[in-house]
Amino acid sequence: MPSPDIVRTVREQIQHKLVPATNHYWRSQLQFGLQAYGLRPFHSVNSNARQTVVNTHTAARKQERLFHNCGFAEQIGTIFDALGLVRPGSYVNCDHSDMNGLTAFVGAVQTRNGRALPCLIEATYSDRLPSTPDAPKRKSALRKARTESRRIQSFTGHYIDALQGLHDRLGFWPKLVFDRGFGNESLVTHLAAEGATFYIRLKGGRYVSCDGERTEADAQHDYLPECGAFGHLRAGRDIHRDPGRCGSGLNLQHRDG
Repeated sequence: MPSPDIVRTVREQIQHKLVPATNHYWRSQLQFGLQAYGLRPFHSVNSNARQTVVNTHTAARKQERLFHNCGFAEQIGTIFDALGLVRPGSYVNCDHSDMNGLTAFVGAVQTRNGRALPCLIEATYSDRLPSTPDAPKRKSALRKARTESRRIQSFTGHYIDALQGLHDRLGFWPKLVFDRGFGNESLVTHLAAEGATFYIRLKGGRYVSCDGERTEADAQHDYLPECGAFGHLRAGRDIHRDPGRCGSGLNLQHRDG
């Protein structure tokens, strides 16, 4: 699609769907957010705000009010859901992204008109915060907050809850695609119990354990009839789990497991 057509389509969607569905007392924040972050290259939260508003103090206050408005963020999510872009047959790619001491768990629905569209974003504390005495104050504060947070909920529990929240919002499970590193037994067990269809890329030297039988992840085009798992089980390829054929689900284990 040519660039002018994309811009025209974006403007139409904003004017006819996004603005009318936004509460009138949040429309000024919507306008600021679009101008600062939606319609220009992203450099940083503060930099983009200063490019939109001349007064530095006003720019800081505007971006602070915008990003602290949880009600507005939830309404934007509701508006997105109403567009019907995520369907039961859709593929939602899931991965983590670290940025400045925080980790975002992001899900994006695949499209045929360009890049995937984010449909799930949940933030938590990064697992890569320094513990040294000379660490920056902000990173030290985040590490302390992370310790308290992990006592209540594990890192894995956080993104499992995020995925369950996506299901509860939509009323169904789309097809979930995970990168390497998501072969966690808790995640697999939860999704299998929910009857979700999901794909997980395997790291080298892994076994797929299903109903007590283990298959090493280096056989091309292998198929596990007991649990309906099939795919390219070579290192770094896919494993697919179909709820229509799966019994008790999958477990991923290290070579020496």
